[in-house]
Amino acid sequence: FSNLNTDKAELSGATFTGVVTANAGVKVDNFTLDGTTLALSSGDFTLDVAGEIELDADGGKWLFKDGGVQIGRIENSSSNFVIKSSVNNKDIIFNGEDGDNNITALTLDMSAAGAATFNSTISSGAITSSGNIFMSTNGSLLRNSGGALQLQSDSSSVVLRSNNATALTLDTSQNATFAGTITANAGVVVDNITIDGNEI
Repeated sequence: FSNLNTDKAELSGATFTGVVTANAGVKVDNFTLDGTTLALSSGDFTLDVAGEIELDADGGKWLFKDGGVQIGRIENSSSNFVIKSSVNNKDIIFNGEDGDNNITALTLDMSAAGAATFNSTISSGAITSSGNIFMSTNGSLLRNSGGALQLQSDSSSVVLRSNNATALTLDTSQNATFAGTITANAGVVVDNITIDGNEI
C-alpha cells in the first residue's frame, strides 16, 4: 500500500503473511484497538475461549472500574490473594441464588471495620477474634481470659438450657437460680459452714 495516497485502505478477504502494523489503531465492527486500550462502542463484550482464561498482570493488580471509577480490585500482596473494595465505606457483598431466590449470604461492612453479617447459619469449629470466641451479639461472648473460660453477658442474664428447658439462670445481680436438684458429692460451703457427707 506504499503507493496509496489515502489514510484508509479497504480490502475484501485479504490475507497477510507478515506482521501488520497500524500505529493509528485497528477497528473491527464495534471494537477499536488502539495503544493499550481495546474499546467496544456499544453492546456487551464476550470473551469465549476453548481453553482456560489466564490474566497475567506483572504489576500484581487487577482493577474493576465503572465509568472510569475504580470500585474494586484484586491484588497480589506478598503472594497473598487480596480482594479490595476501593470506594470509601462501601461493602463487599457475597450474593447468590437459593432455589431461584436471590440471597445475600455475607456482607462485609467496610464502614464498620469489616464487620461480617451472615444471612444464615455459620458452620465452624470456632469463631474467634483476639482470643475470644463470640457466641452472639449484644455483648454476649464466650472467651478465654488469662486461661479461664468465661461466659459473659454485658446487659442481661446468662441462661443455660438443656433439653429445651432452662437449667440455670445467672441474673445481673450474680444470683444463681437452678431449676432442678443441686448435687455436690464433694460437699457444699456456705460462708463458714461446710456440709459434707453426713456432717455439718
